Amino acid sequence: RPAYWRSATMSTILIAMSFVLMLMAASPQASAAVSGAARGILQIPSGNSLAHCITGCGDIDFSYPFGIGPGCFRQGFELTCDHSTKHPKLYLGSSTIQVIDIDSNDIDVFTPIFFNLTTSPGTNTYDMSWEAPGKGITIASYNTLYVAGCDFDVTMFEYGTGEIVGSCMSRCAGKKVLTEGPCNGRGCCLIQLPRNLPGFHAKLVSTNTTATQSDWLHPGIMAVVSPDYHYRDDDGDSTNTTTLFSSWTNASNIYGAALSLTIVDQASCESAQMNHTSYACSNGSSCQNDSSGGYWCYCPSYEEGNPYILDGCMEDYNPKPKGHCPTSCGRITIPFPFGLEEGCFANEGFHLNCTSGNLTDFISEDTQYHVTDISLEDGTLTVSNMVNENNDNNGYILKAPMENRLDFSMKYDIVIKWVVVNLTCQTATQKDTMYACRSSNSYCLNVTDGEIFTGYR
Repeated sequence: RPAYWRSATMSTILIAMSFVLMLMAASPQASAAVSGAARGILQIPSGNSLAHCITGCGDIDFSYPFGIGPGCFRQGFELTCDHSTKHPKLYLGSSTIQVIDIDSNDIDVFTPIFFNLTTSPGTNTYDMSWEAPGKGITIASYNTLYVAGCDFDVTMFEYGTGEIVGSCMSRCAGKKVLTEGPCNGRGCCLIQLPRNLPGFHAKLVSTNTTATQSDWLHPGIMAVVSPDYHYRDDDGDSTNTTTLFSSWTNASNIYGAALSLTIVDQASCESAQMNHTSYACSNGSSCQNDSSGGYWCYCPSYEEGNPYILDGCMEDYNPKPKGHCPTSCGRITIPFPFGLEEGCFANEGFHLNCTSGNLTDFISEDTQYHVTDISLEDGTLTVSNMVNENNDNNGYILKAPMENRLDFSMKYDIVIKWVVVNLTCQTATQKDTMYACRSSNSYCLNVTDGEIFTGYR
């Protein structure tokens, strides 16, 4: 999912031991039912109604739609915190899917999916499998199955359909497996997931029936499912098996697989929007259909917002700047809601810095735009050219990225339409403390880009 939805993400550890391969889970099978699938709230809660809810377990923080206890989670998003161990562990509902990281807004959770297979002479076929514990949970498409070891072929099938997902092979040519370098078929191979999967079954066929071991530290075959970027070199161009092999000898180094959760009480955004009593996306948010069925929500104008709670997509807006704010830099006039100092701008989206007389709009981490004009009348920000962040450019810098709250159209002289928030004038006037149109001589204007509503100013 793009970063502002959902832009670059849970513990089932299966261990194969003995002369005949046995996949033994460190905890009960992952396919156990997720509690909360038929419980949980369906209406959109307010922040105040969730104030009493637990927001963490051990060192893992989370927020609604995830939650623990009655009235604290959306249907299908219940969590359980196990305090029976020295360090509390978080699980999806009552399943054995351990959550080791969580992205509440993108509704992604991460869980180790790890297999350690001990090969034996005379046995040449081994199986690995993982199944989602409930509807609406899939292994995200940006995961990869990595398999390390010598002399085998692997074929991966989608759970339920039996459709082939991909295949790969590893050969060592009588040599020990390399524990560094790319995962390119010599001691390591990989299968990238082409789509979200509800689970998988992988068949591994050994081509060396003498069961030659990689080395004493890495006997047999190891497999792990993880987002592709975890095992990349710093340049991002190739897989580095050094980190992968460290997971083999130390399970704490395992990077969790990303599981994508969707709202499935309705089949799509369209059907959900017809049933307002259970529609999950709050005011100011947008709805996105998921390719696996169901839908999820996102804040188009405020990346850090929570689209599942009332007013969760509204960034705080200060309609009253402090006194004696600087109003220009060089030849550029800086009108409110833009500003240069704390208390002088409406929110971080309108924060500008003045550096030696020019104005630069900081669109992303490595891109800047010189701003040549700000128009309150037209609701536009005009930029002249793009510059690199590392260059010594004298100018204003708009610190917070604005493309998510603006209609960013690069046509001719590059004009950016800006809005206060993604609310209609009618809705905005009901929120008096944050309503932007404060002057008695002003009026509110709904802004559209073609037929698409973007907000008000």
